[in-house]
Amino acid sequence: MPEDIDLPDWVSEPRPGAAPREEGAPTRRADLRRVAEDQRRSAARRAARHDSGRHDGRAPGRAGAHQGQPEHHEEAATRADRRRMVHDGVRRSVPEQRRTAVEMVPPESAAETRRAARRATPDRARRRRASTTTIARRRAVAALAMASLVALALWTLWPSEESSSPVRKTADLAASVAGSGSDPVPAAEDLPPEPTVAPSSAGAVPRAGSGKRVPVALPAIAAPTVNPTRTIRVAFEVEDGAGVDAQEAANIVSTTLGDARGWQTKDRVRFRAVDADAVSRGEVDITIVLASPTMTDALCKPLRTNGKVSCFNLRRVVLNTARWTLGVAGYEGALPAYRQYMVNHEIGHGLYHGHVDCPGDDELAPIMLQQSKGLDGCRPNAWPTLP
Repeated sequence: MPEDIDLPDWVSEPRPGAAPREEGAPTRRADLRRVAEDQRRSAARRAARHDSGRHDGRAPGRAGAHQGQPEHHEEAATRADRRRMVHDGVRRSVPEQRRTAVEMVPPESAAETRRAARRATPDRARRRRASTTTIARRRAVAALAMASLVALALWTLWPSEESSSPVRKTADLAASVAGSGSDPVPAAEDLPPEPTVAPSSAGAVPRAGSGKRVPVALPAIAAPTVNPTRTIRVAFEVEDGAGVDAQEAANIVSTTLGDARGWQTKDRVRFRAVDADAVSRGEVDITIVLASPTMTDALCKPLRTNGKVSCFNLRRVVLNTARWTLGVAGYEGALPAYRQYMVNHEIGHGLYHGHVDCPGDDELAPIMLQQSKGLDGCRPNAWPTLP
């Protein structure tokens, strides 16, 4: 490049070995500003040279043409070269900006990104240990809760020593069936043989009454001596004209149900007496009816009682007035005890207990033995709990 050409300060010869740049007009804003600034500087230098020529006595125009001709040609050539370089090769004269090499890395997947973030987390190990401890603690709590439930179920349903013995051949279904909402199975004692000796000196019993059941208020039943698991509402009715003292019978029923030797202790229940209004609203679980032999047969159907025995049927304990008044041979001279047996035996059916056999000679009869039929070698017993 000639040295006498007035070029901008930033224009320089291309470095040896530099790759040529693409020809074309400047497009970057910074390059355009530099070009405009160089043009202003060149114009200022030309104006300064022109003013210096005037001070030296050279007049502009034709009068001094023969004197300033070389300078004119040199200035023209300088302007032409500058315009050509500006418009044709300015991109070639602009120094390339240094560019930082960027390595192209393929994008990572979402899973790799999450794994990298977890690896970069400083407390990841601590969180993992905490999570493992939490899981172990939860498993321990769940195992303890499951063991507690299993133990409770076994404690509730496991037969006692008495119920697992030969004395109890019929399983006690109170715990498992009572919660199902189904009614207890109807039951009645087998017909007893005709007694050879009259069990009681009481007079004749009416075969039938008026057929009308009269509600009788039960005295308050004593609270159980153990913590009960459920409450059983009990009502009492007596057939009009059956030939029994209704209030005396109510006292016997209430005393028997509240005795500590009764079902409240044996089955951990709570008997509660209800009045006639509660019965009319259906707020009763078991209704005890003291009825004549004729009404007993009617209330116990389809069970066969033949006017001689009692039964449990359709949530009713039906006590036969013939047995209530006369008793049976096995309880000769112990009519009050037999009446207690009648109440406890039929209530036992209402608590889902079935008939059992005598465990052995001269042993106390289980309450669910059909003692009206016979003792089979056992001694009479009127209570669910055995001493």
